[in-house]
Formats: sequence, structure tokens, C-alpha cells
Amino acid sequence: MNRLDSIEELIAGGEGLTVEFKESKILPDTTELARQMTAFANTIGGRILIGVRDDGTLEGMKSNKKNEAHIMNVARDKCDPPLIPEFLLVRKDDGDIYVVKISRFRTFPHAVKTRTGKVYYIRVGSTVREPTASEVALLFESTKQETIKKPKLELFLVDHTGKATKEIYAQPTFVKIRRVKIERGTAPSGIASLNRFAEMVASIRNPFTEKEPAEDLVPIGIEVSNIGEAPAHEIRISLQFPESCELVEEHEATGIPLIGSLRRTSGGLYVDDEDRSVAYSWIEVLGNDLTMRRFDRVYVRFPEIEQTYHVNATVTQHNFPPERFEFSVSVRPSTRHEVKHVYEDELNGTFESEIE
Repeated sequence: MNRLDSIEELIAGGEGLTVEFKESKILPDTTELARQMTAFANTIGGRILIGVRDDGTLEGMKSNKKNEAHIMNVARDKCDPPLIPEFLLVRKDDGDIYVVKISRFRTFPHAVKTRTGKVYYIRVGSTVREPTASEVALLFESTKQETIKKPKLELFLVDHTGKATKEIYAQPTFVKIRRVKIERGTAPSGIASLNRFAEMVASIRNPFTEKEPAEDLVPIGIEVSNIGEAPAHEIRISLQFPESCELVEEHEATGIPLIGSLRRTSGGLYVDDEDRSVAYSWIEVLGNDLTMRRFDRVYVRFPEIEQTYHVNATVTQHNFPPERFEFSVSVRPSTRHEVKHVYEDELNGTFESEIE
């Protein structure tokens, strides 16, 4: 769901061909959840709003981070071929809402796996029903032209020079500060006063002016190319760095607040809120023989050791199984030592003269 769309408008419009309200009790009913998803996929697509009663009021559901994975597992394991829905959590005062967006199938119709076989569903108005034999035939008839050509995606990392590559070489600089205690009036050549003045000036900055990222952060971007013969749809990208790494979004590293507020609605590269070693992005459509590099970068803080790290990427597109990519980042950190003069009475009785 585009965040620019109003959830209030969707609810006010009521249930229909492209909108379904469900209470959270649907979550353990995997067959019913798959039935709703495949019906949308076999019609024109739509959204399931979980946490909303039939009359449009909120049930007061409290979100659980495990539910997104559960919904995705149902779409993968109970639907044939697997579905790749888009998931969005909307927090409201009266309760949370899961928005599950389903796109219309582009290769084959989707069925629900049951003990007795596969069952197809379609949506008619605000209801879900099994299609007739002739309706199923029409669903498959529409796939003939689309199955001739298929997209083929390639993914690369982009290093600090803008080069697309599968191996990045990085040399972050870790700055070590050594605090030196001095008495007032004895600062060598006014160094302490100058340091304090420089720090004060540096702290006064236009909030819309870009700043230099910390020297120990390594910028990494992504580039996606479609070298296949058909457009790719609903592309989802996940970059998994080692747990010892910390990812920082570009707006956090460069200090421009407005960019960050738009990133997750514009397909930018952003960091998972709960796992700072994972970055995500998406593309709605990527035409054949096209390359996309409009993503913002992430900045990675690697451990202060010389080592080669492996980055795993997963790329999924609508109606196709996930593709795996692996990259390496060879890190050779350097250290720069700085001395900071601090007045003795500003240390609050504590002083560390060793390098921190």
C-alpha cells in the first residue's frame, strides 16, 4: 500500500472488489487467509485489512512482529504458485491494522493447497467464490502470452566510487580521542579555547545542509538490472549483513531529515527497525533491458578488525521464486589519533588520559 493513500479513506469506502475487512482471528485460519489472498490475485488484486470489523470499526488489535512472517509463510506455503504480498503495519489509537496488498497474477492463476488438491478462488464484488470450469479456463487463457517472456534480474552492490561490483574494498577510519587535562590559563597557545570555539561553531548548522558522514561508516548502494525479455513486477530486495555490522540510513548519516521521512514511500534503501544489520528496498515495475540505481545508500559500520564479510541478498518478484545473491566486503580499517584539551574543572572529577 502506498502510504500516501489514506487508510481512513479505504475503511470509509467499505468492502468491495478490491478491499476486504478481517478481524485478527483470521490469522490462525491459514486456509481462509490463503483463500482471500488467492481470490484477489485471480481477479484484479486488492487489499486485506486485518484488524477491522465488517462494519469498518477497529477491533483494537495489538500488533505482533511475528504476524508478518506468518502471513508471508501462508502466502508461500498455502498458495500455488506462491504469492508475494506487500505488508504494511498501520498503528492507530483504536488499534493496529495489517494491510496485506495482493497484486493480480502475471504468470499463472493461484490456488489454495488443500488435502484433496488445489482449489481456485475469484472475487465477485465483496464475496469470494470458486470459479466455474469456464472461468478457470479463461484465467489460464490470459497467461499464454505472458509466459513466453520472463524477466531476469541481476543485482550488484555500488561502492563509494559509484562502481557496480560484487566485491567491495573499504578502509574506514576509526578516530581515537585522547583527552589531555589542562588548568585554566595554561592552555598551550590558546589551543583549548580554540577547540571549544571550533566545537561551538560546528554545532551550529543549518539542519537542511548535508554533513560529512562519520569516517568509520562505509557507504554501500545497490543496482538492479532486468536483462530478461519482459518487465519485472513487485520486486522486493533484502540485504543481510553479518550481525556484527550496524547499518545507518543515509539521512541519519548525512543529517538531512526530510529525505528519511520519504524513503519508505518512494522505494528507497532503508534499514530494518528491529534488526540494524538488514536493509530493504522495492521496485513496483522494472522494464526489460533497464537498470535502476535510484536508491539511497546505506552506511555500514563494520567491526574494527581487518576481515572480509559476506553480504547475502534476496530478490523476489511477483509470481517467481526468490533469487539469491552473495557479495563480499573486504574491510581494512585504519586509525587516526586526535588530542582534545579539556579544562580540569570541566571533567567533573573524572579524567581519562588513555586513548578511548
